[in-house]
Amino acid sequence: MTDAGFWDQVLRFLNITVIDIALSGDNAIVIGMAAATLPRERRKLTIVIGGALAIVLRIALTSAATFLMLVPYLSAAGGLVLVWVVYRLLKPEAASAEQPGSKKVGSTGDHGFRQAIFFIVAADFMMSLDNVIAVAGSAHGSVFLLIAGLLISMPLLMIAGGLISSLIDKARWLVYVGAAAISFTATRMVFEDKAVEARIHVGRTEVLLVSVGAALVIPAAFVLIRRRPAEKS
Repeated sequence: MTDAGFWDQVLRFLNITVIDIALSGDNAIVIGMAAATLPRERRKLTIVIGGALAIVLRIALTSAATFLMLVPYLSAAGGLVLVWVVYRLLKPEAASAEQPGSKKVGSTGDHGFRQAIFFIVAADFMMSLDNVIAVAGSAHGSVFLLIAGLLISMPLLMIAGGLISSLIDKARWLVYVGAAAISFTATRMVFEDKAVEARIHVGRTEVLLVSVGAALVIPAAFVLIRRRPAEKS
């Protein structure tokens, strides 16, 4: 390999890594929120296992990027799954609000551990749908560069998720900020789906406004929905 070829590979690798990190901010929020539902001693293991599974799924996603572009409503479906993830991640907060002094739902036991891993993997998978095209384009067909970039970026993502979970311990209101960020991403994924765009013809400005509105309304609505049964009882 010539010097020019070597540096070209290095630049492509750095480009993939930067893209992965830049596009994965909302993924780190999900990791932090999911880990925050668990006791501190179980968080590291949850983040490592969930992150490792997410790496495998993200590599598979990026390898199949060309095929995924042809699947109608896939991004929209991913956005709807994220809305469900927001609902589930807000459940411990709503439950603790309903019953003062009660422990967080799903915070202990193997069920909570498996549930947190599932949320991390599912959300990372869905939110990566709109990232894989950019990453695959930068890799130019090089599986080695693709895997290397992901292996570098994912540990940084896990560290960021761990820091977010610690911040949530100190300021519980950050859960709602995280839920708003995920709701924003979910709404954008629905309206920026190619099949949806072809049907409703919504402009970029309208998508932004609707996404901001959803970021405010969806978390608030879910918290109210979960509190209502307790108020009736």
